[in-house]
Amino acid sequence: MHGRRILGMLGVAAAVALALPGSVAAQFDTGQKYLGVHVGMSGVGSAAAIGVNGELAYNDRISLGAWADTWSYGEDYATGVGAYSWNVRYVALAATGAYHFPIESNRKIDPFLGLALGYFVVSTKAEGFGGVDYTGDASRMFLGGFGGARYFFKENLSGVARVGFGASYLTLGVDFRL
Repeated sequence: MHGRRILGMLGVAAAVALALPGSVAAQFDTGQKYLGVHVGMSGVGSAAAIGVNGELAYNDRISLGAWADTWSYGEDYATGVGAYSWNVRYVALAATGAYHFPIESNRKIDPFLGLALGYFVVSTKAEGFGGVDYTGDASRMFLGGFGGARYFFKENLSGVARVGFGASYLTLGVDFRL
């Protein structure tokens, strides 16, 4: 499954980065750029979503960003009279904005709240209804909200957890500061 492979790659990337020497000196600040990968639970179909995200610190409290997630779910059936399968694939693309709350007593933690405006690209496919196949799409816009925290392991490596609504309701990931 792709989700397990991505989760494994996240773990390996984090282990390698943690093994490198370095220190944590600063929290979220003006001009910083982040690029990350994450695994989450989709808000549609209860399937694991994998994705990438980017963020740019507009100032020391506000960031602008984007992310892309993908996931799919479906079933395969076999009976004495034939086989049937269906699959639904989602790609969620979003622009984000977040407010970051500085914690001067612990500069390794970066809590935030944000909004996402995005677009679901949805495709469906069904096969096996006595030779009748179906394909279709139902793409649409969405509005989401999220909250979470980034924890800096190193100056350029952080773990990120987000909860919210929209495309995914729970994500865990790794961000790299560029």
